Amino acid sequence: MEEYLLLGYITGSFGLDGTVRILSKSHFAEKRYQVGNEVFLYSEKEDTRTTAKVMSYRNSSGFDFVKFDIINTKEEADSFKGVEVQVIKDRNDLEVGYYFYSDLEGCSVVDEANNLVGKVIKVIELPAQDNLKIKKKDGKEFLVPFIDEFIKKVDIETAVLFRIRCHGVG
Repeated sequence: MEEYLLLGYITGSFGLDGTVRILSKSHFAEKRYQVGNEVFLYSEKEDTRTTAKVMSYRNSSGFDFVKFDIINTKEEADSFKGVEVQVIKDRNDLEVGYYFYSDLEGCSVVDEANNLVGKVIKVIELPAQDNLKIKKKDGKEFLVPFIDEFIKKVDIETAVLFRIRCHGVG
């Protein structure tokens, strides 16, 4: 079964030619939206995934403005509001030692003494830094900044564990 990565959400049209405005969730939008690349437009409501080819791209103020081959009018673009823009998750896109944030979800979290702290349930991207939302065995949740001061090691390939420095997490 193929896995997909979220690039963003279509928030509406931009102009009259069918260009869509996308709230970006990708760190690599320029690469993903190169002219000729194919992406998928996924409607959760209809549970449909449609292939679209990128015709043009630009970014401004945190939004991606993309013209797709299958959307040609403002009305068509508006009909895609709320739709996810996705690509197939391909590990060949990653450099050695890198991973997708979605790979972190479900990973066990251990402290410096190798005690299980909980599991990552989500990566939250905030302006200051990204955070790991961790759920403890007792069901309580907390955030850990995803920075070197707190995260000592990420081991996706073997143990699927984090070694984190926890202060006041009991």
